[in-house]
Amino acid sequence: MNDEPKTNPLAAWAVRAAALWILAGALFKLLLGTPADLPQVVRDFPLELGLTYKLAIAIELCVASVAILRPRIGWIPLTAVYLVFEVVLVTQMAGGEASCGCFGSDVPMKPWMMMVMDTVLLVAVLVTRPWRITGGLPWVAVLVACAIGIALPFLLDRQASGPAADGGGTEGGGGLGQEWAELNVEDWEGELIYDTELAKWIEGDPYSLPGDGLWVIWRWTCEHCALHLEELALNPTSHPFIVLVRLKEPHDTEANRAVFVMPQGDNVLEASCPPNVEYVITTPGELLVEGGIIVSAEEGVGAE
Repeated sequence: MNDEPKTNPLAAWAVRAAALWILAGALFKLLLGTPADLPQVVRDFPLELGLTYKLAIAIELCVASVAILRPRIGWIPLTAVYLVFEVVLVTQMAGGEASCGCFGSDVPMKPWMMMVMDTVLLVAVLVTRPWRITGGLPWVAVLVACAIGIALPFLLDRQASGPAADGGGTEGGGGLGQEWAELNVEDWEGELIYDTELAKWIEGDPYSLPGDGLWVIWRWTCEHCALHLEELALNPTSHPFIVLVRLKEPHDTEANRAVFVMPQGDNVLEASCPPNVEYVITTPGELLVEGGIIVSAEEGVGAE
């Protein structure tokens, strides 16, 4: 590789600008996001969701590092990543997604807006003919930066495995942002309700809750939860018990409350999970439990 000064500085900086955009999104996900921010097409990969999330961040960090430090070669994987982004954004627009999730839930951006940004950066890279760039940092520096990028999502893993034994904080999480826990309810069919990830987080003794009936997982600010719980209240079911499990969130207030009408009666019990983690689930979720065993499970009930 020729390490003479770059003969096409405009192309090099076009590649670096596009790489910095990817780097910004990766850092947002690393420090502030959760797997819930991933596009559905990525969440559907046949891997554990937390691993998919970490791998997605690792790829973005590695590709951005190579493109910034060695744009002569880095533009190739960078272009490939942008083409993947374009395909994913098309699926999101077709599905009517409100936000692409590229910068996490705290910085929502419509898919079409992100596609405009990505397309402008991709075109800028290609029209400046980045294959004519020369120079770049030594490969050892590139490899070290790439290795750090791959390792960071695993070193700063914010996935919590459960509440701390002393009742305060969590176990298993790390990093700088709020920790998260995955509630992949649709994988729980056939399991004992008390052995699930949900049971770990319930405040109090989960065994005090009935093992027969309908368990509904809801959020305070969830409009779909409000509609579903109102439907259950107005149309009582034949289930022996209904367990309403609220996923508390730090920003819950009376001002942003969406759920007001819920099932009532002697057969209705309420439980909650603490707000010190972000729960990765599309609410409302429903679990039909018989003899303690989950016989059917669904998330995002009525959300389509």
